[in-house]
Amino acid sequence: MKAPLRAAILAAFFSVPAISANADDTTTAPTPLDPVVVTATRTPTTAAETLAAVTVIDREEIKRAQATDVAELLRYTAGIDVARSGGPGTQTSVFIRGGESDHTLVLVDGVRVNPSTAGGAAVQNIAPEMIERIEIVKGPRSTLYGSDAIGGVINIITRAGGNSADVSVRGGSENTREVTGNVSYSDKGNSVSLYAQHTSTDGIPAFNTGGPDRAYRQSTINLKGGTHVGAVELSGRVWNTQGNSQYMGYCGFVVCPKSQDFHNQVIEGNAAFKPTSNWDSTLSLSRMTDDIEQTASTAFVRTTRPQADWHNVLSLGQANRFSFGLTAAHENAESLSFDSSENLYTAFVQDEFNAGAHHALIAGSFGHYGSFGNRASWNAEYGYDLFKSTRLIAAAGSGFHAPTADDRFGFGGNTELKPEEALNYELGLKQSIGKYQTLDLRVFRTDVKNLISVECISDCADWMLAVYQAVNVNRYRNEGVELSYNIAVAEWSGRITAISQNPIDRVTGATLLRRAKQSITGQITRHFGKHYLAIDASGTGETRDFGGVKVGGYGLLAVSGGYDINNHLSLQARVNNVLGKDYETVYGYNQPGTNGYLTLRFAF
Repeated sequence: MKAPLRAAILAAFFSVPAISANADDTTTAPTPLDPVVVTATRTPTTAAETLAAVTVIDREEIKRAQATDVAELLRYTAGIDVARSGGPGTQTSVFIRGGESDHTLVLVDGVRVNPSTAGGAAVQNIAPEMIERIEIVKGPRSTLYGSDAIGGVINIITRAGGNSADVSVRGGSENTREVTGNVSYSDKGNSVSLYAQHTSTDGIPAFNTGGPDRAYRQSTINLKGGTHVGAVELSGRVWNTQGNSQYMGYCGFVVCPKSQDFHNQVIEGNAAFKPTSNWDSTLSLSRMTDDIEQTASTAFVRTTRPQADWHNVLSLGQANRFSFGLTAAHENAESLSFDSSENLYTAFVQDEFNAGAHHALIAGSFGHYGSFGNRASWNAEYGYDLFKSTRLIAAAGSGFHAPTADDRFGFGGNTELKPEEALNYELGLKQSIGKYQTLDLRVFRTDVKNLISVECISDCADWMLAVYQAVNVNRYRNEGVELSYNIAVAEWSGRITAISQNPIDRVTGATLLRRAKQSITGQITRHFGKHYLAIDASGTGETRDFGGVKVGGYGLLAVSGGYDINNHLSLQARVNNVLGKDYETVYGYNQPGTNGYLTLRFAF
């Protein structure tokens, strides 16, 4: 890391004022250090009481970032590696704690959006302006969410409720233009909200050697509503995003410009009711669509997933909360070469205990997954309050990733594949430092076996005759230490996250591709009444790519500010990659240089 960047990161970390024991908390309201989260247990729990490692990216942080997509928001969280094949809209992989990209489960308002074809969820197509907050849970959560929840879960929770309206326009580098509008209304148990957005950018060349700019455009609508019918609370929503992304791909044996249309959608309806005073029950019906179609050919990949979910929470006194649920889904994956359908059925139970200084969670699930049979998962977590402000944590859990339709029916497809299986062990320390600081330290180890890889199985010496097949052959282990520190006092708020890990292939001993062994991030914000100035900094270590190529580490620095012109009109500006760092997250692919954006927002 270059000296100027190191100095900038240290300045961001240590420019927070010393904290007095009698610091006045009647000044500008601090950023909440203990938000309520729902993803780790599927029950509302404060972050301090949650035994799992949880990070929350809140609405204010999202507004400051002025990001084009969710991937840009995630890059400032240590332990998350983001690899992008070019600029906005291009293929993006998200790795949590050294896991594979398809070991990261992504939810939108609790509904899974991972496709059953190759790769992870299309986070590059999710508009940040519609998001209220992002909850990131690290470690396996297959007991609650099924396949893919090995490295962790990212739950994107969209805006809703209240009585407000706002419009914004954003412009900046690469001829980026964005218009958004959001309106919401609620009264006496009835609510409705509508978010609409359109973004377009000329983009940047896909390769760092140059070439044509790769443009991106996207339009999103998110409609939510709720009402009461007697004792039943009804709610529903429709999230729909579609557009076009340009990229570089193969035309025969030659790389050429290409583009594809994409469509992502979630439709959901919920009915919540209380069979008894201590029993909350929710029935949900949803349908997810992930669709990509090439514009210059008939090639496509499509996943649809209708799902029914019944979730129940019983309060068994002040010390005990018991949850159980059933899920049934029909997953269909299509392309030119296959049309695959699977029926999935799962049941889970979970018990949370809180008695004095002792806190525990035990969860288990059992499911039937179509072609490969039954699968069980479990989690066990225990916390002990050594002092009122100090909690020690021990946790273990399992997770799995089911073979995708591409694994079974695509190139080298193998219908006899087993699920990838994971075991995670974790020790933790949660520390509150007065009212204004929190620290979360984790030591973890994750072992994954039956990792699916496409390997040559015959005639390997002759590339014309070689036969390849997907097989369960690899294993990997990741051991690491992770730190998260948050502060909010008077006009200042900030966060530091860091990780040191060793994700290795246990067959070859090599470091896993596109995952850094060390990374650190720092964020600090200074409020001036309703105005603010913020600095975001990150340092990412060296990674390895295909062919053993080493990709150098890099540091990034961003500066942003906001100014409220009056009670209705505000102006925000942000400059990314202030130091003009040339860097790669995927070998050979371009990343933006110094770039800036300006947002004008009008609130009614």
